[in-house]
Amino acid sequence: MSNAVMSKSYTVVCMRTSGQQMELEPVSDYSSALNSAKEAIGNKNTTEVRIVENKYDQATRKDKKQVIKILTPESAGVAGGSTRRRAQNPGMTRETANRATKGIINIVIAVTVLILLAGIMIPLAMR
Repeated sequence: MSNAVMSKSYTVVCMRTSGQQMELEPVSDYSSALNSAKEAIGNKNTTEVRIVENKYDQATRKDKKQVIKILTPESAGVAGGSTRRRAQNPGMTRETANRATKGIINIVIAVTVLILLAGIMIPLAMR
């Protein structure tokens, strides 16, 4: 790896309800970008906000972009756009449902492995 200088900046990209993307002014530090993203997600016409990290390698003169954080009204805890969804399902968020689903899948896999292991061990024990 070369010792070339990599300059970083962060851009906040808002996805509007109309489907259009809107880029905000690039900032130099992550905390400013996060604050801008939290303000932008508070807008009722914004469905999703992404924080994009821009790296510019001066040695190769290439610009690399990577999404490092995605905020939705549910994840940010904003009352504006998420009130409709929470009224439909007040007891469980999407993150909780995903964790529960992963837990159930792990339990099913463990039970399947135990049944297969028992199917192999019982005939061997009967010999």
